[in-house]
Amino acid sequence: MPMFVVEYAYTPETSSGRDDHRTDHRAWLRELERRKILRSSSPLADHSGATMIVEGTDKASVERMFAHDPFALAHLIDRVQIEELVAGT
Repeated sequence: MPMFVVEYAYTPETSSGRDDHRTDHRAWLRELERRKILRSSSPLADHSGATMIVEGTDKASVERMFAHDPFALAHLIDRVQIEELVAGT
């Protein structure tokens, strides 16, 4: 199954909202990990965003999946970028 990099960009104005929803966001990520969809995730060191590596059938399905992130539902993400990774040769 294809792998995708999902990159979030945050603004400083959403910091307190992310604090309020972080528990739900992490639970959502743990569920993706349990289902073997999420392979890796990490916030950026400067707190300006996060990067996740996930499995998905196509880019559109990954977009739909990440629309359910509690951060997305609360409008706390400034920008989402999704790119498919090239399989190793």
